[in-house]
Parts: sequence; structure tokens; C-alpha cells
Amino acid sequence: MTTSTQKASAQTQPDAFVLDTSALLRFYLADGPCPPSLELAMQRGCSGDALLLIPDLCLLECASVLLKQVQRQLLSMDECRDLMTDLLQLPLRPTSASELAVAALEQAMALSVSVYDASFLALALKHAALLITADQRLAKAAASLGCAAPVE
Repeated sequence: MTTSTQKASAQTQPDAFVLDTSALLRFYLADGPCPPSLELAMQRGCSGDALLLIPDLCLLECASVLLKQVQRQLLSMDECRDLMTDLLQLPLRPTSASELAVAALEQAMALSVSVYDASFLALALKHAALLITADQRLAKAAASLGCAAPVE
């Protein structure tokens, strides 16, 4: 493979994806359409072809959303536990908040998003990864930084 072919392949097949909470849970809950890049990213991550990155707070956000689903009687406690177990078995690579806090704060101030949302952006930028999200505002912020996953 030539250098230009390798570069083109790297651009179309990124080595890392950042999954935000909205995207990750769409894979499990019928709460709207899945982001177009999610299925391929999950396949590649589960096969070891790509990294699936998350800020560590993502797992707590997932647990919180699942608990709300139980409280609204949309999931049983057993379903909630099973989904959380499934999430924890994914090959997700969490990054601690201490590694992202300063960059997340800067991105939040620059883009007028929450620090929590900005932590996903900071992680994507740190690893030259594409951010996959079901949140339109966060997708717009990621696009402005050049780290949004394609939506085709």
C-alpha cells in the first residue's frame, strides 16, 4: 500500500472513536435513531480494529439514564442491571476526568457547551478520534472542531 493510499485509508477508517452517552445508549434503548457511524464503530471496536473511548463519567451517565428508565417503568430492575452489565463488557477505554478537566473546561468556554459534553470533545481531540453522538448540539460542536463522525 502506498503512503497516499495509507493516508486515505486512515482518513476513512479512523483508529479511534469517542462514544458519548446518547450514542452508546441508543445502541441498547429504542430512544430514537442510532447515529449512522455507531454500528460500524461498535463492530470495529469489538473486533479490535479500533478503540472505543469514553470519559469515565460516561458510565455513570449511562447508569443514571438506565435508572430513570426504571423509575419511569420503561425498564425493569433486571433489565437495567442486564444492560449495565452489557455496557461494562464492551471494550470501552475510559479516560479519567483528571486527564480531561482542563481541556474540557477550555472547550466548554469556547463552544458554549457543558463541561460534561466538552469532556467528550476533549477526548476526541486528544486521540484524533471521531466523536459519535446522538446529541445534535454536541455534533455541531464536534463538527466545528473537525472531530465529528460522518453522518451519511
